Amino acid sequence: MTDFSKDIHIGELIAVSKVFQINTYRMLTLLENGSIEVFKNKEAFMKKYGDKESYGDLEWCELNNGKIFTMLK
Repeated sequence: MTDFSKDIHIGELIAVSKVFQINTYRMLTLLENGSIEVFKNKEAFMKKYGDKESYGDLEWCELNNGKIFTMLK
């Protein structure tokens, strides 16, 4: 199991799982297999995905601390 404790706080995990409407265990599983990505800031997200009006099948959630979580629909 991958250790996400240095990158993701439990509160962030709970908040994002509510937005994506999945339980926290499922979210951890998706993080482990790379289906959910975590970006430390918007610049890192934009570097990978660009600045678009819509991101197609990509769901994303920006937290108030600047981290962005992404998941394919």
